[in-house]
Amino acid sequence: MGNNNSIANAGQFIYRLIYTEKINNAELPHTEQQLSDTFCLLFSISSSGLLTLNDQKWRLKNLTLYTIMPWETFMLKTDPYQKHELYLFRFQLYTLQDQNIGEVSTEHARSLLNVWQFIDIRSIEHIHSLLSHITGEWQKAESTSFFRSQTLFQQLIMQLLTLHKEDICDTAHALFKTKQYIDQHSEEPLSLTNLSHMAGISANHYSELFKKHFDMSVTDYITKKRMARAKQLMAKGNAKLKDIALEIGYQDPYYFSRIFKKKTGTTPSTYMKSRQRKIAAYGHSILGQLTPIHIIPYAAPLHPKWTAYDFEHHADEIPIHLSAHRINEHAETNLQQLKETKPDLIIANDHVTEKEKHVLKTICPVHFVPFTQLDWRAQFRQTALFLNEVKEAEEWLIQYEELVIQAKKACLFDNRSKTILPLRIFQDQLYLSVNRTMSEVIFHDIGLLPAFQNDGQLIEQKINLSSIQQLNPDSIFLFLHKEPKTIAFYQKLKQQEAWQNLKAVTHQAVYQLASDPWREYTAASHQRVIQDLLSFFP
Repeated sequence: MGNNNSIANAGQFIYRLIYTEKINNAELPHTEQQLSDTFCLLFSISSSGLLTLNDQKWRLKNLTLYTIMPWETFMLKTDPYQKHELYLFRFQLYTLQDQNIGEVSTEHARSLLNVWQFIDIRSIEHIHSLLSHITGEWQKAESTSFFRSQTLFQQLIMQLLTLHKEDICDTAHALFKTKQYIDQHSEEPLSLTNLSHMAGISANHYSELFKKHFDMSVTDYITKKRMARAKQLMAKGNAKLKDIALEIGYQDPYYFSRIFKKKTGTTPSTYMKSRQRKIAAYGHSILGQLTPIHIIPYAAPLHPKWTAYDFEHHADEIPIHLSAHRINEHAETNLQQLKETKPDLIIANDHVTEKEKHVLKTICPVHFVPFTQLDWRAQFRQTALFLNEVKEAEEWLIQYEELVIQAKKACLFDNRSKTILPLRIFQDQLYLSVNRTMSEVIFHDIGLLPAFQNDGQLIEQKINLSSIQQLNPDSIFLFLHKEPKTIAFYQKLKQQEAWQNLKAVTHQAVYQLASDPWREYTAASHQRVIQDLLSFFP
């Protein structure tokens, strides 16, 4: 069904509220990329900071609506020391066909939510009180509150469906379209005059708004896209510098070389030499063993949520992005990509299936890292030895040990080490959770004390609030799954008196852990774990 029909039929959809919350300051889970499993509306009443949608960053504006589709990732970063008021609504869409109720597909609903993206909501009558009322009713335990919140949500949807066209076609929409155009045509001649004409505003106003929304100038953004493309072309190793310059939009290769060095700190020829080996990282916990020895692979698993740090810092330099969604879930697609890529060498986790191992060996030489048999240091050293980078690895490990010493000093409390309770919450269940990173880095390297009897073993077992009260740790390290049922359970848990009276809670020593790096197991992720720890105990 076409876009126009989708919008026209939007009034016939059934809108069911799944979850809502008011956000005053962005904290975990919202400060880590989370995967949406529903349609979402994010209303910014007053806020400043950044919203990351997939791999795109948008500056938050007051009285603005942002939409998020199922299976998209999003993250909030609000500016500190300022007041913020945002409302997040998760909902499902259904339609009635032949007296049967069925879910509306993501593609069917996309045109509607795209129309609502970035709209100015100030013309919606009593928008502030309506959002507050819906959220308040949702959080009440009364039997009729659920029905009232659903009814109010329908009123909100009706207001959105009846917005005037001028409220929808605002400047933010125009900026969004021109940014998309730059993404798709960065190699073409792009002038400020033409882009501002596309947005329907003056060149000066366009330039000012672009920087305000995206935290960089139009010229810098175009250059960033071109440099990212240049790095990917250089990594392929065959193209000449002149051809690369022409392909990304520069007629003069010498001018391109100057810009490249200015932006990256190295010359194109030096960069190309460093990328002569086409190395592919296959499987989880591999890329973080390569980046500390300054090796950027040609192919690696990357995703805005599942490998958030590596995606943000290395996505532009890695030409082939393998799926990182779940272990082995898209193995056939990943293997086919590697066959087409024809790397010189593959570094793989030995936890891949026997079928994957067989296919990988038919592509090129493969080094399988013994993930279970060796600890992370031994894995790191073995990988470095295989790649002839032993010196780089040992120098990095010296710096790591220096960081460990710094963290040990920071974590002393009245000349004794703090007791730690690592918890994981999934849906409505609490778990005592000790993974390899927690055991080897936090308890062994740093020397923090577990608040429970532990002889170095890994633990994943259910625990109740009463048992947590008896342990009464100095600090709680919390893994919180980023899905609505878990988040709702945690909100209720925080309201219980038994939780509020815990020593860690009263001392504000409950630290939510991001899955990246805390559930990774590599040299690079462990360095970031200790940096996180230093931010907990400054």
